[in-house]
Amino acid sequence: MVLVTIDALKKSSDFVENIRWDVTPKIFFEPGNEPVDVTHGYMLYVDIINDRPALAIMQLKRIMSKTVAYLDDIPEELLKEAMQCSTTECIGGMYPLGDKLTEWLREELGLS
Repeated sequence: MVLVTIDALKKSSDFVENIRWDVTPKIFFEPGNEPVDVTHGYMLYVDIINDRPALAIMQLKRIMSKTVAYLDDIPEELLKEAMQCSTTECIGGMYPLGDKLTEWLREELGLS
């Protein structure tokens, strides 16, 4: 897994255009009655990496998705707030972004 910065991600139009804001850890692991296509794009989630909260990037693929990078240059209070989700939304040590972190990311990536 590679450490990247938010500035580096901004420059990657392929990444920015293929973020799957609709895919959360719960949807990825438990799609429910109306499954979401998780075979393409990038899912963002919060995880503990090197004993600190970080934003992780999972590349979604048809056969085997995998976490490919992480960022630690995100405001820590946003990461910690995302980790305060309900137990039904946090799955396998993966936490969904939460509204404030999503809003911050969209702004930083030039999407709002």
